[in-house]
Amino acid sequence: MKITVKSFLTLRKIMGGKASLEMEVGAITLRELLEKLSHRFGHGFKDMIMDPENRPGTGHIQILINGRNYRHFPDQMDTKLTEGDEIFIFPLIAGG
Repeated sequence: MKITVKSFLTLRKIMGGKASLEMEVGAITLRELLEKLSHRFGHGFKDMIMDPENRPGTGHIQILINGRNYRHFPDQMDTKLTEGDEIFIFPLIAGG
């Protein structure tokens, strides 16, 4: 199945400057996708999305599945992705 990963700001630079990355994957959860992306893009990516205990999604980033925060899904990181899903990953931004 095909899913699209969209990255922003610092993560976009780490992911080779591409705003959008289409991926062909088999059955996969959000957690597995982030692990796959960590292997592909290395320590810079992994350091941004993983916490010190190596858990994805608890660092200083926001992750959306089709525009909804992954935490709003019952299975959160273990949400199964489906054909055509769009995953948005971006660093948190603060202002004031």
